[in-house]
Amino acid sequence: MLETDGEDMQNREHTCFFSAAHAAKDSGSALNLARSLGPFELPLARATKDQYDRMVVEGLGELDKSGIAELTFKDRH
Repeated sequence: MLETDGEDMQNREHTCFFSAAHAAKDSGSALNLARSLGPFELPLARATKDQYDRMVVEGLGELDKSGIAELTFKDRH
């Protein structure tokens, strides 16, 4: 993600190519699939989903997925 979105994150350029809301939905689908296949621990996938869910709750769900930087970097949001 840093390779494809890093510059946008730094420049706060979050024109939507793939929304945070869609990323939250897809992350949830991946976690559900993993849960159905066995008792997998996927802490990074869970943390990512939680951040995208937080974006949606805070009204940032229509930003590009790179908008996660608005939650991550100090003094952004």
